[in-house]
Formats: sequence, structure tokens, C-alpha cells
Amino acid sequence: MIRKNSMSFRIITRVLLITISLFVVIMVGYYYYTSNIIKESTRENAIQLAGNLAGKIEQVLQPMEKIPQMVASTMALGLFDPDSLLPVLDAIIMNNPTVYGSAIAFEPDFFPDKGTHHMLYAHREGEGTQSMVIGGEDYNYFYMDWYQIPAMFQSPYWSEPYYDEGAGNILMATYSVPFYCRRQGELRFAGIATVDLELDWLSDLVNEARIFDTGYAFMLSANGMAVTHPDRAMIMNKSIFSNAEEWNAPDLREVGRDLLKGNSRFREYHIPGRDKLWIFYRTLESNQWAINVVFPDREMFASLHRMNILLIVFIFAGLVLLTLIISGVVNRLAAPLTHFAESARIIAEGNFDAKLPEVKTDDEMKELHNAFSHMQEELAEYVVNLKEATAAKEKIESELRIARDIQLAMIPHTFPPFPDLPQIDLYAMLKSAKEVGGDLYDFFVMDKDKFCFAIGDVSGKGVPASLFMAMTRTLLRNIADKESSPAFIMETLNKSLAFNNESNMFVTFFLGVLDLRSGKLSYANAGHNPPVLIRAEDGLTVFEPAKSIPLGLFEDFIYTEASVDLKPGDILFAYTDGVSEAENEQEELFNEDRMLEVIGAHKNSGPRELIGFMEAAIETHVQSFPQSDDITMMTIAYNG
Repeated sequence: MIRKNSMSFRIITRVLLITISLFVVIMVGYYYYTSNIIKESTRENAIQLAGNLAGKIEQVLQPMEKIPQMVASTMALGLFDPDSLLPVLDAIIMNNPTVYGSAIAFEPDFFPDKGTHHMLYAHREGEGTQSMVIGGEDYNYFYMDWYQIPAMFQSPYWSEPYYDEGAGNILMATYSVPFYCRRQGELRFAGIATVDLELDWLSDLVNEARIFDTGYAFMLSANGMAVTHPDRAMIMNKSIFSNAEEWNAPDLREVGRDLLKGNSRFREYHIPGRDKLWIFYRTLESNQWAINVVFPDREMFASLHRMNILLIVFIFAGLVLLTLIISGVVNRLAAPLTHFAESARIIAEGNFDAKLPEVKTDDEMKELHNAFSHMQEELAEYVVNLKEATAAKEKIESELRIARDIQLAMIPHTFPPFPDLPQIDLYAMLKSAKEVGGDLYDFFVMDKDKFCFAIGDVSGKGVPASLFMAMTRTLLRNIADKESSPAFIMETLNKSLAFNNESNMFVTFFLGVLDLRSGKLSYANAGHNPPVLIRAEDGLTVFEPAKSIPLGLFEDFIYTEASVDLKPGDILFAYTDGVSEAENEQEELFNEDRMLEVIGAHKNSGPRELIGFMEAAIETHVQSFPQSDDITMMTIAYNG
């Protein structure tokens, strides 16, 4: 008996799953390949069947079309007596078995002595013909489609199927040709010559087509009306579009639109509640009627479905036999592994001296035995080393936490920092990407009228950056005690940092000195992101990009300073590139444009609130993506 959680069971199930998956892939490929062959074969049969039907119909229609054309040519010669034309029509009927009726209909009052209506008509009657002169209020042929449309467009015309009551008295379609006669030396339109096609003959021809058990063929007129159909109730009563509406079948409506454009295609369509169908359609050259051949999908693919069922039965029997064979082979090969599993359980409990089973064969089992033996030795040594490494790691983490606390203690973190200076309101924050970072900010009062602030970003991260940051902050305080010029402070600070800087570290730095009485801000920028000035009245102003290099690169670099006048209510927003370059999982940056949007939306907020809104916007952008750079922001509001 194979346990469900045993390796033998997993091997057997995986082999079977792979085998079943392979069979499924083969079956799907076979099904689609075979179905495409069947579909293409059916399409070829449909084309041939529709072509044969079209050929038989055209053999009837094309000779019929020549008859009224010949009559029209004769009428143009003018060599006729209107009373002598009826025998001509009788002869047409007798000499053309496919013609049911023929007519010569004259224009109103063409023969004044004959009256307004004058139409000569002959049609088949049993073995002979019947001819007549008709026309009048009871048969006003001037307004019938077979007369009115060719008369209007002066071109031949095949009518839609109709029931001709008063003349032929059958379901027919009429081919009409306008003719002309000379009157007073001028050739003028004189009337319409026609031949009539009996639709019962056409229905019998189309219904002879045999398509599987329930397939069928039918014809549609140029407007989509049923001309022939196995269901005779459809003829002249339904169109392809009315059926599509009644059956709620948009696919059928698409078929109708396509075939009325004269296209020929083999395609599928669905009627809700019925089996899927395939249809091939093409139009006749003579009258643009459409021949349609319908194939039931179920009958098209019946042989394929039977073959699939047979294959599934064989595959199932093969899988059962394969399962029995694999079970026996795997159980025999995997038996020694049970002993190794027990030894491994003992070793996992900490007994690295557990006895291993003896293996006499020189195969993978022997290699497994040697591997277990080597593992016992390595585990014993690893446990000793792990204890030492864990102790060392805990010591390093403790020291880094202490270093972080020391670093954060070096920068001001009490807000508001100067309760006795109502001229300014200030708030700042620093969020390191690691335990210790390289961003810094600082601010202090140089004397009672001047306020100094700075923000910087050291190259690199971690402990080296934090040490460089601490040195920069300490040097700044020492230099600023003796000088208030931002350019001079920057140059002195640069020389100190660049001296013996073998690690080639540097720091981008923005330094500002604000005169609290006048609001004049003097500043110097060493490659740092330009701050944003929020004017109380004029909106946002971004400082010019830095034109000086970062501190610590070249000792003799000359730094310049600039100044701007602050007005009461103005707020200065300074930041490091950790703000604008904050990334999310899609590697999209928060960027300066989005930063300016947040500032603009909250420009009337205080320093602490503004930084809070910016921090929330950054968190929304990055979501749970790990922070990749230190984030530092500082806002200074000048109250005047």
C-alpha cells in the first residue's frame, strides 16, 4: 500500500500528471488539426455544391435574360403592329420551357386608340399557352416594381420574388428590359419587355442538395428575402434580417449584411437555443441573388467526436496499466530511502552521531550514504560556527543602533527650535534608508539677527557616509562661528573636506544665511537640488540649478553666492534627491513635477504640515517598495 505522503506516491502521481498532460496536449493538437482539416474539406464541398447550383441556375437565367433583350432590339426597329405581338409572346413561351410568362408593357397612352394601359402578356397554361391584353385600374402595372424600377433607371432589372395576381397568378420573379421606339423620327422610351421565372422550379432545384442529415440549401433575393427554403412558410414571408431579429441572432444579421455586399465566405453563426451552424454563401452574377449552403456543426464534426471518445477510452486503459507498472518499479527502487529518512530524522533532532544504514551497492544509494556521513561532520562544525557568527552579528547590529542614535542626536530634532524667534518657523525630518545614512541638515543662530541653515547629501550610504556627514556638520559649526558669508563658509568647508580625501567622497550642500530683520537670504549651492520658494503672493519659485560642484572634490574651487529677499509669509522648502527619486515597484520616480504639485496643493500649510503632506504623498507613490535612498526635508517660514 502506497502512502499519500510518500515519495513513491509523489513520483507516481507526477509521472502520471506529466503523461496525462502530454496526452492532453496531443489530443488538443490532434483535435484542432483534424477539425481544421474537416472545416477546410467542408468549405471546399460547400464551394463546389454552391458552384454547381449556381451553374445550373445560371444556365437557365442567362438564356432567359436574352429573350427580353431580343424583344427590346426588335421593338426599336418599329416593324410591328401592336395587335400582332401576342403570337410572338406565345412563341417565346413554347420555345423556352424554363420561361413561365412573357410580357410587352407599353408606356401610358403610347397607343391612344388602345387606352392608357396597354400590356400584352402570355403565360404557360398546361401543355399550351394563354395570351391576353391586360391593364387598367385593376392591374395598374405602371406602379409595379418590375415596370417602375427599370423604367426609372433605364436598365435591366431582376425583380424581388412576388405573387403576380391578375396575370400569372403564381409566385414568380420577373426580368425586365426597357425598350425604345421611334416616334416622329426620335427614339423614345416606349415600355418594358419581360420574362417570368416560376419559383417552384427553382425551389425544387435548390432543395435537391443533400447536406448530411439536416443540412440544407436556400436562396435569398438581392434584399435578403427568402426565395427558396425547405420550410415553404419562409418563402416570401421571411428575410434573413427578420429571422435574425426574431431569433436574437446577431451573427445571422452579420451574415446577411456580408452577403448583400456580394461577398462569398464560409463562416459559423449561432442561433440561441440551437446547435452551432456553418454557412457558405455566394451571389449569382445574373440577378445578385445569394445561394446559401448550411452545415450543422454537430454533424460536421460527428466523426471527429466519435474518434475522440475512442481515443479517450484507449488512453484511460493505458494509464491504468502504466500506473500498475510504475508503482511496482518505484516501490522496489525507493525502499532503501525509508531507512535514510529515519536516520535523517534522528540527525535533525540534534544527534549528529546517528548510525546510518549500511549500503552494499555502488550506485546513487552509496553516494547518498557518503553524503549523509559528510553532512553529519559538516553540521557539527557548522553549529559551532553559527553560534560564533550569531554573536558577532548581534554585536554589529547593536553597534549600528547606537551609531544611528548618535547620528540623529547630532542634528537638531526639537521643534519649534527657537521659541524666542518669532521671525521664523521651521520644521525638518530625516529618514535614513539604512541603519545610518549620509543625509544631513542643520540650523542655528549665528548672532541675534542672522540665522544659518544647511542641507546636504553625502555620496554613498551606510557607515562611511554617516562619518562623512558627521565631519561635515562639525566643520560647518566651527567655520560658521567665525564667518557669515555663505561663499566663504562653503570654500573653507570644501578645503577641509577635500584635504586628504583619499576615498573621493563628496557631499552636495545648500547653505543659506537669513537676515531676520530685512528678510534678505544669502545662499550658496554646491551641486545640491535647488530649493523651492513658496511666495505668499506670487506662487512657487524654484531656485536656479547649482552651478558649483559638490564639496570635497577640489580644494581650490571658488564658490559664489546669491541672494533673494523674503517677504512675510514666504516659505522655503529644501530637500535631498531621496524625495524626487523615490521609486515604486515599477521603477517610476516620484520626480520633481509631482513634488511641486504637492507643494502647490498645500502652499498655505505650515512647515510641519507641508512636510507631513509630502511624506504621505511619497508613501502613497512607493507603497511597500523598500526605500533606496535617504529622505531629508526642511521647511523655513519667514514671518517678517
